[in-house]
Amino acid sequence: MFKGKFAAKRASVCSLSLFSGPDTVKVIVGADRRNFFISRQLLASCQFFRDQIDSTRLKFADGQAQIVIMLENQCPYMFNLFSFWLHERKGFDSFIDEADADDCCEELHWDLVNLHLFAAQVGLPALQDLAMDGIQDLYLRCNWDINPKLISYIYNECDPQESCRIRKWMVAMSAWTLGGVGADAMADRIRRLFDECPGFWEEYDSHLRKMSSSKLQLQLKNPQLRLPSNSLRGEERQFGFRRCSFHTHRSTIGQGKCPSSLAFQMSSPSSDGYLDSDSERSSLKSGSRIYSPNSDIIRESILESP
Repeated sequence: MFKGKFAAKRASVCSLSLFSGPDTVKVIVGADRRNFFISRQLLASCQFFRDQIDSTRLKFADGQAQIVIMLENQCPYMFNLFSFWLHERKGFDSFIDEADADDCCEELHWDLVNLHLFAAQVGLPALQDLAMDGIQDLYLRCNWDINPKLISYIYNECDPQESCRIRKWMVAMSAWTLGGVGADAMADRIRRLFDECPGFWEEYDSHLRKMSSSKLQLQLKNPQLRLPSNSLRGEERQFGFRRCSFHTHRSTIGQGKCPSSLAFQMSSPSSDGYLDSDSERSSLKSGSRIYSPNSDIIRESILESP
């Protein structure tokens, strides 16, 4: 459970409305039924929630009409991160800072992982990428090895298409650990997972062959380290990964700029232009397209150059 000020991170409710009916939506999350009140306009910017709103009957409490959406199988702390992003459209550095100060980085780790998967499920690739950035930054801040429980969870319990970006990162982290930076006990736990997790060894072997063909050294190339550009000189590529190596749009932009960062520069959270589609705006600016996590192109990107 989060400590400190995480609960206060929930952004204030907006009063804008482009529709008839209530301006806000009540979202009930988790088994303990935590309530979130979110602008209908903002929530409807995601097609998944737009469909939920359109198919939900109005409920009445104290004479007031309400739109209520139930997400009983989701974690409230993960959804708190989603609500923050929905209003602010930026990354999770402040959450990492507070988790570090409050000694609850492990809790934030799992919430970012679940946010990454949730974003894939509801079709928000820009959020999926920011959650992936947050996971990398948290591991770098805490100087963690890859968590074997995370490998087991992703490979045994999660949809391969929804989790393909974090799988690629976990494979790179595993290779870095087995390449010389990890303790023997950790290395043994990872090797056991090759037999226990379907697809893990195949993706690991593909990563090793790619690294070998690129003449990169496993023990030097740190997957925690996200370099500030996709256009890197050879010596820079020895020590970290391109900015968008684990993003949904990686295979479409080559060494170009991150479409998500361009979209953030173009729009504010409250602008009408931002609310339709993150991928549409980035394609207008950069000529690239952010593909849905359900796109077949994402699986092809496992073979990208690191």
